[in-house]
Order: sequence, then C-alpha cells, then structure tokens
Amino acid sequence: MQGETNKPETNTPGDLEDSGSGALPASTQVSAASGAPAGVPTSSGAKRSLMDSRLWIILGLLLLFFLLLPLVGAAAGLGGNSRTLTDAQNDMVSLVQKVNPSVVQVVSKRAVVGATGSGEIFTSDGYILTNSHVVHGFSDYSVVLADNRTIPARLVADVVQEDLAVLKISADNLTPIAIGDSSTVQVGDFALALGSPLGLQQSATTGIISALNRSGTELTAEGPVTLRGMLQTSAPINPGNSGGALVNAQGELIGIPTLAAVDPTSGAAANGIGFAITSNHAQEVLARFKQ
Repeated sequence: MQGETNKPETNTPGDLEDSGSGALPASTQVSAASGAPAGVPTSSGAKRSLMDSRLWIILGLLLLFFLLLPLVGAAAGLGGNSRTLTDAQNDMVSLVQKVNPSVVQVVSKRAVVGATGSGEIFTSDGYILTNSHVVHGFSDYSVVLADNRTIPARLVADVVQEDLAVLKISADNLTPIAIGDSSTVQVGDFALALGSPLGLQQSATTGIISALNRSGTELTAEGPVTLRGMLQTSAPINPGNSGGALVNAQGELIGIPTLAAVDPTSGAAANGIGFAITSNHAQEVLARFKQ
C-alpha cells in the first residue's frame, strides 16, 4: 500500500405438474322392485350426484388458482425489477449531480513542477479540504470549480502527519458539501467517489464500504506517516482522486480518498482497494484552523 503521489439469478420456475381429472361417479340406478323406473335416479342419488359435481368444480378452481399463482407472481416480480432498475439509475444520476458542485480540482505548482488532486468545499465562505500530499512542497495553488471557474487559493494549513490540508478561496455561489457522520458507516454501505483521477475532472466511481478502521503507511517528505481509522472502499481510487469526496447514498461526505493499495508482488495498483480518511476526522482538522 502506498500513498498517491499526485495521486448486486433468476430462478427458473419449476415445471408445473398437471394433475389428472377424476371421472364423475355414475348415477345410482334402482331395480323395478324399488318402485322407480330403471335408470331413473332416486332423489337422494340425484342430490349426491349434484353435490359431487359441485365438489369437483370447486377442486378444479382451486387447482387452477394454485397453478396460475406462481406465474402471476413472476410477472409482477419482473415488472417490479424493471421499475427498480430505472429508479436506481435515476437516483444515481441525481446523486452525482447533487455532489459535483461541491467537488473541486486542486492544482499545485512550484516553478515548472506541478501536481493535480481533488478537494471539496466545506463552507460557503470558501474553506476547502484536500490531502497534504496534494499541496505539500508547493507554493502556488488554485482550484477549478465544477462550473469551470479557476480560483486562486491560499494554503491555510498543511498537516502532514494526518495527510490533510486546508485551502481558502474567495468566490461567489459556492456549494458546500453535505457532511455525513462517518461513525455510522457500515461494511456493505454504498460508496461513491468523486474527484479528478488522472486529471479527469468531475469523474465518478462507485463501490461499497469494504472495511472499517484500516491503517496505512505512506511515505512523505517528512518520512513515513501512518494513518489510522480509515474507511476501506471498493470504489476505484486513482492518482488525482486524492482529497476528493467519498459520499454515501444520501450524497453526504463520509470520507476523503487518500490511499490506494499496491500489490506487493507486482508493484501495480491493487484494484478495488482504496482508503479514505473519515469525514469526522476531517471536520476536526478543519475546526482547528478555520478562522
């Protein structure tokens, strides 16, 4: 694991078995000694025949009902699944559109050297959080807003030991990100990461929360730094995602993507294993330096 440098089977219904229909009993005939013509049913026999016929009709209707019930249920289920898929897609689009205005691209420069990362607007008066490794060692900073405005930024704090930094900009019509309570996050929760991976501004990737309370060590200009209490996510985290937003299904910030795991056998990125500093900790850091 190393820090970034720039950084849900369809079951086939079982075959329906057709039950054979039973033959109705023949009418009871009496002999001439009974006082009734041969072949003419007695009144009791007629009643019994009528009752038997009604019983078989009822049984047939019940059988038909139980045969058709699974088919009706399956049809209803398919319709429900189709609507749910469409709703989920629309919800995802709305979620990205809600969060995007609060996510910025952070550009750091020093002479001809530069770095690109991500950040999010925490307050309407321009406080932005990002990672320390996005800004550390540079002297000139700017942020690119979702509406493509480029705004100069001032470095307020660079907390290397916690890999967090605070920037400040002066601009109108800023949209602060909604902050979630990262202490309530559970493994399996939905996670959406937004930022500028590889400089591709306003990119979104999805996954889940894979684990809680993870630790990871990264190399900094001031030596190895171990970060604790992080969220592990399967949402792809790539260079440039650093400092961006990891949000829940409500569009609330739950973490700041910071580290991506590396496969020790190949040195390549380990896909689907990323780590984010919790939103609760990020808020604590901001509170120390917000003026």
